[in-house]
Amino acid sequence: MRISYNWLKDYIDLNISPERAAQLLTMAGFPVEAVNKIPGDCLFDIEVTSNRGDCLSFLGIARELSAITGSKLKMPLSLRGRSPKQSQKTGLLRPFGARNDKEIQSAVSVKVEDKKLCPRYTARVIRGVKVKESPKWLTKRIEAMGLRPVNNIVDITNFCLFETGEPIHAFDLDKISGSHVIIRRAKKEERVLTIDGIEKILNETDLVIADEDKVIAIAGVMGASNTEVTDSTKNILFEAAYFDPVTIRKTSRRLGLSTESSYRFERSVDISNIAYSSNRAGELVIDLAGGEGGEFVDIGIKTGGEISITLRYPYLDKILGLALPRSEVDRILESIGFNISSHSDGKVKLKAPQFRQDIRREIDCIEEVGRIYGYEKIKETIPSIVEGGDRLPFNRIVDNRIKDTLNGLGMDEATTYGLLSKKILIMSGLEGNIRDKNIVELKNPLTSDQEVMRPSLLPGLLNSMRWNINRKAALINLFELGKVYTKDGNGRFREAEHLSLGLVGEARAFWFEGARPASFFDLKGIVETLLSELGVDSPSFERIEDSLFSPAAAASITVNGDKVGVIGEISGQVLADFDIKEKIFASELDIDAILNYAKLEKRFKGLPLYPSVVRDMSIIVDEGASNAELIASMKSAGGSILKNVELLDRYKGKQIPEGKIGLTYRLEYQDLMKTLEDKDVVRLHANVIKELEQKFAITLR
Repeated sequence: MRISYNWLKDYIDLNISPERAAQLLTMAGFPVEAVNKIPGDCLFDIEVTSNRGDCLSFLGIARELSAITGSKLKMPLSLRGRSPKQSQKTGLLRPFGARNDKEIQSAVSVKVEDKKLCPRYTARVIRGVKVKESPKWLTKRIEAMGLRPVNNIVDITNFCLFETGEPIHAFDLDKISGSHVIIRRAKKEERVLTIDGIEKILNETDLVIADEDKVIAIAGVMGASNTEVTDSTKNILFEAAYFDPVTIRKTSRRLGLSTESSYRFERSVDISNIAYSSNRAGELVIDLAGGEGGEFVDIGIKTGGEISITLRYPYLDKILGLALPRSEVDRILESIGFNISSHSDGKVKLKAPQFRQDIRREIDCIEEVGRIYGYEKIKETIPSIVEGGDRLPFNRIVDNRIKDTLNGLGMDEATTYGLLSKKILIMSGLEGNIRDKNIVELKNPLTSDQEVMRPSLLPGLLNSMRWNINRKAALINLFELGKVYTKDGNGRFREAEHLSLGLVGEARAFWFEGARPASFFDLKGIVETLLSELGVDSPSFERIEDSLFSPAAAASITVNGDKVGVIGEISGQVLADFDIKEKIFASELDIDAILNYAKLEKRFKGLPLYPSVVRDMSIIVDEGASNAELIASMKSAGGSILKNVELLDRYKGKQIPEGKIGLTYRLEYQDLMKTLEDKDVVRLHANVIKELEQKFAITLR
């Protein structure tokens, strides 16, 4: 964010150089990346983290410097110090209608249709203004921020945005049909011409400001040209509001519109500061453009709710390694907006400032004290030496890597009971374990639900998923790492570590895409990522028949010919037995088998010196041909020069004969010792095609 040093001094008496002010801000958590000197001023380029939306304004930065330096903060009076009676005479705050959340019937009406996306909306009317060029002091302020002055009305909205951090938009009131302002979701493919002259196509996820006939602004992003303030404007309507940050971010990114307003709304503005900012803008308009203040509408919640926190002085001293006087701690907290309500027994009860939405816990308050006091003042200490613990065995290291990886992929760990009933084994399609007598039975089970030790983790996982489905969880992605128990024909018992994974529901929705049903390939991707993190090379997925899984989606997972797991879609019969109506995708891996191939150490691999050559190949092959076998044959024919084979497309249509399927592959050739010539690639590619013709009777498309 750009900050003008001269403008900053309007709010705080600074008797230090710009360079010193920049240093203090940097040490307090606001890195000043550059101090640019211009004629008569200095401009700071300050990095503000996303959780400090309160400092995307001059008042926010001034408040920080005030706390650091002990200088008094000079808040601008929105009403120029007028008393309430005098304010009423100006007409600026003249109320009308009932101040509640119902649609207000008046010369100007406001209706908020979606209060979740717009918890607070204010509209202020000022009539009889004269739109003209801004005075010199205002144009200097606007130019210092890198903007072009437009006119006194627009410049005032920009001035207040930078001063208070609250975006304010001005509409030409006479261009609003019926003087009705409606805050609603956009209609599908609704169009609006923004003030930058570009038409934007909206959808139902966007929030808009509209009148009876048209969209007059994309909420929180940009106004429409149809209500833009021009030289002929006589009456204006000021908007100041709170819009849902996630909605504004999605709209801004999708439309490619990043504005000073959207930047602040995305980081959440201070909902309790909205009326103050509107008052400030209205007062400046009356001062600089004349006119008379009219109606003022304020719909929605007025504050974000108070956060009460108890701070323990001894705990603060312990965390910071200091022994600060209690009076100094209180001074720091009050200087950054905390309200101290009471002291008792080495504790202080605080109320966090409304504009600090990042403060919720005691440790947050301690961080603020340390930050303002100055981290550079905290003496360095050598930590006590703690004797290192024993090195973990390899299987424990692998277990930790599995949990970290799956947690990072958004999965939740489950823990289920190790004893099952024979009935649930049959429901899970595992009756073969009972028939072959390879289950471990308890001679004296306490209940019928504890007859056998589990031979698989999947029955317990299915039970957990059913429990969550019945409670309307949108996405259930569980894993369990635990022991399974079997016995062989000689009566010897075997204990092995397995990993089960389950996926059901809607895949996570991101701001750039909507939700979609989870699929087999979502789970397959999770398994492949996990095996890659464990250093397991080239796992293969081969179609199998398994009573637990649907015939259309069931595969064994093998590494170097050894079976290490299964994956698939749970069969309809098993789902019916568990009374589950949603599709569930599950996998079970034998971790003991995977340990034989796991390689956790990382090794550097040099980048290739010579370029690769890519060839695409479209073939027609029998519908039952295995993709894995096709790729294996290609790699065998291509030898070490064929580095990668990727399936791009699978097609079945009129151009493809009955019983056949069209597949398109991308083959990448690369020689690590030299640059491949075209004749070399042609020869190798021909060998690959010949191999496929002989083994699979393919034809080229």
